Amino acid sequence: MPEQVSFRAERVNELIKRELIHLLSTGTKDPRLKEVIITDVIVSRDLTSAKVFFSVDDESHNKVAPLLNNASSFFRKSLSKSLDLRHTPSLNFIFDTAPNTGARMDDLLSKL
Repeated sequence: MPEQVSFRAERVNELIKRELIHLLSTGTKDPRLKEVIITDVIVSRDLTSAKVFFSVDDESHNKVAPLLNNASSFFRKSLSKSLDLRHTPSLNFIFDTAPNTGARMDDLLSKL
């Protein structure tokens, strides 16, 4: 049975997602991080950690995932400055395969 997400957790998910999208587009100097798309954020029940799902080209996801996880302290510090939260969750970046799988399925269906 799926876990019920509280209203506060949903709100924090959206705040973190919006702020990370802004940080990636304007706050990073690395051009490899500018092409990253944040697809979803899921915070833990106690709001101490967050899984950040991202999408990028199939070829570059092996390079980008370590970059994002190494820069997670920078993102956390930036989030703590911009968001009004008592505790800023630690960030764990996870490659989201769903958008790439969907695109492959569309290609296969278009060939039929």
